[in-house]
Amino acid sequence: MINKLQKLMDALSKELPGVLAVAVVTVEDGLSIAEVSRRKGIETAAASAYLASIVKSNGKAIGLLADDEVTDDILITTSRYHFIIRHTPDQPFFIFVMTTKDEWLGKARLLMKRFELELSRFSAELIEQFRQASD
Repeated sequence: MINKLQKLMDALSKELPGVLAVAVVTVEDGLSIAEVSRRKGIETAAASAYLASIVKSNGKAIGLLADDEVTDDILITTSRYHFIIRHTPDQPFFIFVMTTKDEWLGKARLLMKRFELELSRFSAELIEQFRQASD
């Protein structure tokens, strides 16, 4: 299963030239399940743990501000990079993509949405795999 996810993340990283890192991450503990880094020095696994706290905090804040809304994505922009996080509330995982600021943001979002649909097909198997590992 993890090999399938890794192949999925490899494919995602190759779709856009400005992608620097991608990962599938557990929301609960920030564990990076599958990841690709296209630049040395990017600590995708370590960053994933911090990004999980952002996903959890975002869910709580949106619940307080607009309880009937669901976040499409979380965008963090710096002077050189875009960090895009997609998480659907019914999934225990999220997708994280880091791109250069020159990358077309709309295309990155559409691509993530497409891959998110593919990830949801693996979701039940992944949940079961993680349940068995924690027992």
